[in-house]
Amino acid sequence: MASNIDVRRTKVAAAVWAPCVTSDGRTIGDAEWLRRRTDPGWSHTAMLWRCEPMTFDYTFRGDESFLLVSGAVRIDLKDTGDAVLLESGDVASFPKGTRSIWTIVKPLVKFTVVSG
Repeated sequence: MASNIDVRRTKVAAAVWAPCVTSDGRTIGDAEWLRRRTDPGWSHTAMLWRCEPMTFDYTFRGDESFLLVSGAVRIDLKDTGDAVLLESGDVASFPKGTRSIWTIVKPLVKFTVVSG
């Protein structure tokens, strides 16, 4: 039976990486996009993302939930002063608009879903 459903899949070890360019034009790490959809008033992104150790400001453009496949990151929350340390195997979720500073402690790979 033929289907017109656009199913996309990948494996972390076989990912086809491309530079990850943020909405403000910065290149931060690399991504393999599984889904990028923007409709009026709604968006949805699913991707693998990797990054070498570095530090950068990041405002969550939508509600974002992710699983760290490997590596470690410290996320400093600008509005509360709290710090969140995440390591391989951790799952986290942040609301849209959260202002943060990311410090990639160990080379990182994450699977992330952003909606908003």
